Amino acid sequence: MTHARASHLRLVQNEPTAVIERQPRMRFRPVVRLADGEAFGMHAETDINFEDTFRPGHLTADALPSAAAWLGDMIERAARLAKETGADHRPLSIQAPMAALADKDAPMAAEAGVMRAGLLPQEIRIDFCDASVSSLEDLALDRVDAFRRRGFRVGLDARKSWRTPMGARARMTFEAVRLDPSRCEQMEIPMTRLEVASAEGVALIAENVRWRDTDQLADMGVSFAMAPRADS
Repeated sequence: MTHARASHLRLVQNEPTAVIERQPRMRFRPVVRLADGEAFGMHAETDINFEDTFRPGHLTADALPSAAAWLGDMIERAARLAKETGADHRPLSIQAPMAALADKDAPMAAEAGVMRAGLLPQEIRIDFCDASVSSLEDLALDRVDAFRRRGFRVGLDARKSWRTPMGARARMTFEAVRLDPSRCEQMEIPMTRLEVASAEGVALIAENVRWRDTDQLADMGVSFAMAPRADS
């Protein structure tokens, strides 16, 4: 029997993707009430998420920021930038890292960040990804309440999934749900969930929509939108 030889081959170490070192760039996107175009706050959007900077050893490396530290820093930066640019519509919302709910220091870091910037926690809404909330199951709302006890508003980011049950306690906890209406059918989100949430006063905020969609969105119980587009 002959054996194939591959002496020219060598082992190549599987290097992780390079960590993005620069600070995230931030911009504000307005949230409006579709019925009359009145401002309903604004969203601070970054071009780099916490997950984009993650690499092996991140959780144990002192030099790399934790999810809590990242959230506190982003809240501070968003709040300072809002003050500097005169962006005074509230609430000012910001996306939390997926790992934030699992980090016991995150509520304290968020509070410290907003205090450093000279704003009140009540002016900030922290949006938690549906996947991070639903994965914690029974613990989820307790973890979210830790932020509410420090004065923050909280929202649910359901643009990619909406598995979080919207029972009575959840409807009293989350003041807003961000969603992409074009994906609701694909994600098998029942209309009753939207109707119940809207009826209980939860603000359903649509993304990736046009002003001409207002009537259709109203039929779904969606009364708000983030930066709706005009027809070109």
